[in-house]
Amino acid sequence: MNYILDLDGTLVDSIEDLGNAINYALSELGFPVYDKEEIKAFVGNGAVNFVLQSLGNRQDKLEEVYRLFMEYYNKHCTDTVQPYPGVVKFLEKNSGKCAVLTNKPIYESLEILRKFNWEKHFTCVLGADTAPERKPSPSGILKIIEDSKWNPSETIMVGDDIPDIGAAKAAGIKVAVVLSGFGLEEELLPFKPDYMFKDFEEFAQSELL
Repeated sequence: MNYILDLDGTLVDSIEDLGNAINYALSELGFPVYDKEEIKAFVGNGAVNFVLQSLGNRQDKLEEVYRLFMEYYNKHCTDTVQPYPGVVKFLEKNSGKCAVLTNKPIYESLEILRKFNWEKHFTCVLGADTAPERKPSPSGILKIIEDSKWNPSETIMVGDDIPDIGAAKAAGIKVAVVLSGFGLEEELLPFKPDYMFKDFEEFAQSELL
């Protein structure tokens, strides 16, 4: 089996660094800040959407807040980020059979992979600004499959949120979701993922490997 893996909420817990960055940007303009649980609800559809959701009815400030957010996050995206349990062993076991497809910008994505010396495990890494389109478009999945010369029937998307499910279904491949990331089970169920696991470790121990 080959694996196309989401990054935030799937391979790594990045919520503290994301939260610090958006709260920095908001506080610089005198806006209220958020706690970790509130910030989780903003993640999944890329950096611009993340900032938009944090702004509520202040969306006229998008450009300014986005600039401050990215300036801070660019420098601090690896401060506290950590792999979820089971990820390191999974990547070592399946090295060369994995790719990353994330809606996160590619610079920060690669910085996180470099922090853990993970680049060697992936045939391809696509971010929001290097994939043809962001998830839930299937184009990133299709490009990875083509570039990696994988059989779609032997490839599965592993993610934690609705865009991962949508992209996989549109591309015609199976999808597994882990519930330890940013997606809520009650919101994911209507999209009918093929498999659901309580966390990445449970997925890594499953019969899908």
